[in-house]
Amino acid sequence: MRVRLQVWVAFLLFLFVPLASALGQDAASAKSFVESLYRHYTKNSKGIDFSGPKALNHFTVSLNALMDADAKAVGPGEVGVLDGDPICSCQDWDGIWNLKIDVRMLANDRAKADVSFALFAPKAGADRDFRSLEMTLTGSGNQWRIDNILDKTDPKAPFDLRAELEKEIRSLKSKAKSNRPH
Repeated sequence: MRVRLQVWVAFLLFLFVPLASALGQDAASAKSFVESLYRHYTKNSKGIDFSGPKALNHFTVSLNALMDADAKAVGPGEVGVLDGDPICSCQDWDGIWNLKIDVRMLANDRAKADVSFALFAPKAGADRDFRSLEMTLTGSGNQWRIDNILDKTDPKAPFDLRAELEKEIRSLKSKAKSNRPH
């Protein structure tokens, strides 16, 4: 009986382990996802849609909800945490130059992508408008999505997108609550 159970377990592992690993994400697919984002940042292109209906193609549901909540909290015509494009950490670009992407897996469905690039063509060997970002990626099925972006361009003042969104939303809710008549 015990041998029979071991054979049965071995058979199931033989069938399901390759399937499970095929469904898991890997560093190559995460890098491919990040590369696909930056293909939208050529000269005269519009970048990706980070606030419209296609945002869920790039961001996790929770990060997208935070970006939407922040936009609603600050009100129409006002600028919240996102006063630029979070993928390039910019408002304008001339393309993406010297793009470097290094991905490390944290788990089957989590990865960190260290991304660096310049927004304008290098002149005399120097990069103008250099950016350094760390993207936290979450995999779902065979798709990757951005769960957070940490802008490390200025090492003295790193900008954590998720933390800043949460902080501003809390602050605006608190302010609205304190402004209500008693």
